[in-house]
Amino acid sequence: MRQITQEDIARKLNVTRITVSKALRDYPDISANMKRRVLETAEEMGYLPNEIAQQLTTRTTKTIGVIVPDLENSFFSHVVNSIIDTATSRGYQVLLAVSRENVELEKKNIRNLIGKRVDGLLVCLSQLTSDPESFDFVRKMEIPLVFFDRAFTDCGFSSVTFDDKQGVSMALDNLVQAGYSKIAHFAGYQTTNIGKERLEGYRLGLMKHGLSTREDWIIEGGYELMDGYRSFMKLGETASFPEIILAVNDRVALGVYKAIAELELAVPDDIGVAGFGFMETVEMFTPPLAIIHQDPREMGRLAADRLIDEIQQLAKPGEKIKLEESFHWNKSILKNKKK
Repeated sequence: MRQITQEDIARKLNVTRITVSKALRDYPDISANMKRRVLETAEEMGYLPNEIAQQLTTRTTKTIGVIVPDLENSFFSHVVNSIIDTATSRGYQVLLAVSRENVELEKKNIRNLIGKRVDGLLVCLSQLTSDPESFDFVRKMEIPLVFFDRAFTDCGFSSVTFDDKQGVSMALDNLVQAGYSKIAHFAGYQTTNIGKERLEGYRLGLMKHGLSTREDWIIEGGYELMDGYRSFMKLGETASFPEIILAVNDRVALGVYKAIAELELAVPDDIGVAGFGFMETVEMFTPPLAIIHQDPREMGRLAADRLIDEIQQLAKPGEKIKLEESFHWNKSILKNKKK
């Protein structure tokens, strides 16, 4: 079936192709009545705009590339959904790539998306990405980029992250006020900003309340269920046991739950557990997990808006946006500590 062109519409309406083109693009010098007639005829004839020609004319594709480490993690799924909603509302499409927590695949995804002529990139780093120079290519190509969640915050690109130091401090304030002083931290990799900031917030929070830091209660690992499981088993080798485990995220906390059950202990009666997460994941835990709450939808919205503003030159790169967090007890920690 032959594709309908603007010339076909012009012949049917007995007007010029330029009139049709302007009407379809909503030019102000075309009357409302003519715009209505052109749009109705285009719909009736089955006209589809030539996007490739438009891209050559405008030098834009109205497409943004998004790279996330893992879609099995529901946090990233919610962020991506919010990015898509926000981008769509502003007339952009989304091309999604997943790094699978692999540095080399992340680099390949970046080049592939640039090869598809995306107008900008939204990137959440893999947990082992440690070299910001891998993004020099993006800078040389003069493509706008905004990091979200896991980010390089000092290499000239904008970032949207959570204020993890504030979040940990708030959680420790609540725990110490409830009488807890023996708090361990299952930390993320220190190559990532979230791993560094959550651990730094933990150290500063203990210091704030005059509590000493036990290095054997700080166990560094990744961000997956088995990292939490292995960390808890390693913790069992220490001379004494903490009252609370503060996990770097909810997936690590789930691994802690698994290890605790396997050792025939109970949450929260034998040990309390808290982790970074968001409200939708809480009820997946039995008992419901105490969390330092992070809103993935707000992060997705802000990241997408920021990138599109930079694409449209409504904002300059280099902005560091921090989102606040809140602490929710739920039932994985006893509010009244056992004497």
